[in-house]
Amino acid sequence: MLFVNINNNFFFVKKNISILEACKFVGIQIPRFCYNESLSVAGNCRMCLVEIEAMSNKPVSSCTLLISEDMHILTDTPFVKKARENILESLLLSHPLDCPICDQAGECDLQDQVKIFGLKTSRYFFKKRVVEDKYVGSVVKTIMTRCIHCTRCVRFSNEILGKFFFGTLNRGQNTEIGTYTSNIFDSNLSGNVIDLCPVGALTSASYAFKARP
Repeated sequence: MLFVNINNNFFFVKKNISILEACKFVGIQIPRFCYNESLSVAGNCRMCLVEIEAMSNKPVSSCTLLISEDMHILTDTPFVKKARENILESLLLSHPLDCPICDQAGECDLQDQVKIFGLKTSRYFFKKRVVEDKYVGSVVKTIMTRCIHCTRCVRFSNEILGKFFFGTLNRGQNTEIGTYTSNIFDSNLSGNVIDLCPVGALTSASYAFKARP
């Protein structure tokens, strides 16, 4: 066990776990999009940023950094909250404002985090980016403009199903999640990506517009 200081409270936590897992172990919730307990660590959403005293002058991603002895971690400082606000502002630059017609509305991680950490107004006045939807079968409905590139679906397909179905295409501003060739997601577990997706990019085709969460 390791002795650590989290938000000025002292705890004993397990060895060889990440800061995010240590905080979860002691009952402190840290927001995240790309992290999932059953998948490998990607560290690409940066929403789980925390501050570590006497170690770094900038916030660090808690899902990628292992806990160490006598570490002093701060998860709710104004510095951290401002960093999360900036992350959310970046995610919303090209995110469609279609919550009233989105099947994920009401149980959307992005929606919840914006209410907690997000800005009240947008500083972006340019046209939003639009991504073409992909047909992946009769189970999963895709609206890829809503995608925030957390890569959960990519890692689920690769690591759990053993099928390299989804992938990351292009780079930078043109990044999108899709299939390299037109194909059908034919696994019996394909519907699990619906619950795995933190936004409304992958939703249930049979459930669309039937009811609200």
